[in-house]
Amino acid sequence: MAAVAARCYLPRAMTDSNSKAASTRLPFVASEPPLTRSTALKHRPGADLALLDPLALIWDEVVHRIVGEMMDMASADQSPLHIHLREEMIFELANLQIWLAEAVVKKRLGDREIDAIELSTEREECLGTAGSTLITGTAKLTHERIWAKRLNERWKPKSLRQIERDANPRKTVLSPKPVNDNHFIPKWFIRDHWSTDGRILRWRRENAVWTSKKKGFAEWGYRQNLYSDRREAYFSLIDGDAKAPIQMLFDTRPLNDPQRDALVGFLIIGILRSPFLVEHLRTNLASLIAEHGLQDDPRLPSDAYDTLYSNNEFYDKLARPVRWSQWALVKATSPVFVLPDTFCVRADTGDGMRLIAPLDPFTCFVTLPSREKMKSLLPHRIKASDELASRISALLVASAESEFISHRDFSVNPAAQPVSLADLLRDIEAAVTSPDR
Repeated sequence: MAAVAARCYLPRAMTDSNSKAASTRLPFVASEPPLTRSTALKHRPGADLALLDPLALIWDEVVHRIVGEMMDMASADQSPLHIHLREEMIFELANLQIWLAEAVVKKRLGDREIDAIELSTEREECLGTAGSTLITGTAKLTHERIWAKRLNERWKPKSLRQIERDANPRKTVLSPKPVNDNHFIPKWFIRDHWSTDGRILRWRRENAVWTSKKKGFAEWGYRQNLYSDRREAYFSLIDGDAKAPIQMLFDTRPLNDPQRDALVGFLIIGILRSPFLVEHLRTNLASLIAEHGLQDDPRLPSDAYDTLYSNNEFYDKLARPVRWSQWALVKATSPVFVLPDTFCVRADTGDGMRLIAPLDPFTCFVTLPSREKMKSLLPHRIKASDELASRISALLVASAESEFISHRDFSVNPAAQPVSLADLLRDIEAAVTSPDR
């Protein structure tokens, strides 16, 4: 076994075979900074980057060749895989590269210091004949023990289930039930992300002063007889589809296209179901209905509101900019974000709607000014400075019509002056692209 381990970068416990496989080499493109730089710095903190980076590029190429040969081996399996697994598999491959980088760097460094490694010797040992043997052995074991295992135990069964669902789609059936209390912010969203032991802290503006009161999570975010029972059932379907994507954002797991669509749908519906929008529409429609002599029909305002959800062009105008903007998750170090009764902060910034949607007291989902042609695997993630988090918090508070909920440790800063959403989004985008991030 020791002889086998000598021909592989992986730990000895994973090695029980030393057979080689032919590979088709993919072109290696150097990255800046090198992939293995951060890994090497964990083992040699403070290393001179002028000496480390040329070595890291060699180790990057080792990782690249291992992955390339592993994928050559995987290509022999022609089992059909559903397109919805694409993001999950790419994410798994990225994590695998990080894991391989750790194994390669740890084996190549050993007890040596960076300034003791001669560059040409390192290149020959890593990428020459002996190095190629190590690369192929590692690729084989990585394929057998990790990639093929994921393929057979997870991705193939998931693909088969999805292909079967595509071939025999379930018919979506609305099951309206009489509901008096219509939650314009879902109870599960409040319970799972904003309550502590089933309680929330509700703030209400009274005489220009914010006062707080503890309440049960289900005692906030609703109005009576706000929607039709059929519309309430429709909202329940949207809410159910959004639960998993929101949790995946928290867990740093990639969303596939249907999951992205479900998330965007939840955000857009969260805006359209606002009681303030509903009341505004009903008020404006009342005079029009009266002009036609139909003011005695109590169903008309509700029916007119429901037509919003069958207008695909209207929905697309709202949803497309949100879906194709760059996404970011902004994390605060203290629970300063609040959930306004308007659900989120939004505005048309000149290129369609952009928004900041608080997901919990520490996390906001943000659509940035810049657009994407192809969605990134994961949203940008930034740790907000206390100053930036306070500015986001102030804008969320200011966006509330009359109420918001918060973490129990939150307190309103009466001196806070909210800035415009456009200015704040530009500052968040600057923080995302900062080299010091």
